[in-house]
Amino acid sequence: MTEPEQTPDLDAARKDEADSDEEYAPTPFDNPFFLPVLLAGFSIWFIYDGWFNPEMEWIKFNRIGAAICSLLAIWFTFKAFRERRATSGPDGEG
Repeated sequence: MTEPEQTPDLDAARKDEADSDEEYAPTPFDNPFFLPVLLAGFSIWFIYDGWFNPEMEWIKFNRIGAAICSLLAIWFTFKAFRERRATSGPDGEG
């Protein structure tokens, strides 16, 4: 005798169970400090172009970009530290 065909819902449920057993592989983008470091790099670049490179044509744009990126870098660094503290245990160990 042959087995009856399984319904798609049962196959999906079995697949979901198999997926939940797999471990999650983190990427560099999952690190809460990825965005603050990226924004700090942009800030340094804008600061260099806005104040230390007099040959730039768009000095005002670079100065405004430096201010915005610097503020965002500080804000997201603060949020990353809060997130890191929240995910670590009460002992401070993660």
